[in-house]
Amino acid sequence: MSDTQDHSFVLMGLKHCGKSTQGELLAKELGVDFFDTDKVIEDTVGQSVRALYKNKGVSQFMLEEEKACEKIVSENQGKQIVVATGGGICDNPPAITKLRELNTFIFLRLDINFSIERVMKKVVMIEPRKFQNIPAYVEAERPRTLKDVREIMLKKYQERLMHYESIADVIVDIKNAPIEENFKLIYEAIR
Repeated sequence: MSDTQDHSFVLMGLKHCGKSTQGELLAKELGVDFFDTDKVIEDTVGQSVRALYKNKGVSQFMLEEEKACEKIVSENQGKQIVVATGGGICDNPPAITKLRELNTFIFLRLDINFSIERVMKKVVMIEPRKFQNIPAYVEAERPRTLKDVREIMLKKYQERLMHYESIADVIVDIKNAPIEENFKLIYEAIR
């Protein structure tokens, strides 16, 4: 990519791959504004994206995600910006279409097993079939054991991996490494 000044960047990837952290660093490096689609949703609906998904369902969540993308794009016409997306944006074609106006999609590809481990570290089984800190889409599948939680995530992540690869303009293989090391990989990939 020859001139980063002509491009806005949309960071995509699985949950906990570093989209928001790396997006903030990239925006700071470029001297531009940073937006996180999940934060825009939360500010608009007045609740967390997790609560929205759980209380209103996937279709309402996707509608709010699409509206957030529309808002970000329409309020920043002609400006260079950096956007971090939620982990499931690849399953929301209208939101992707809206963000496509921003130019460059960067897929932060982290090994699926690292992604799952980062989520599983926070998952707690309170009692059989009852968990804390599991993604809403996993909870909707009604897992009975921690093994079920892991298998549901693995299946979903494999599907999303293919979606992200097909959408991406740039793929950066993120390492299970310090933030600064991964930022160098991203910045080199877009220069």
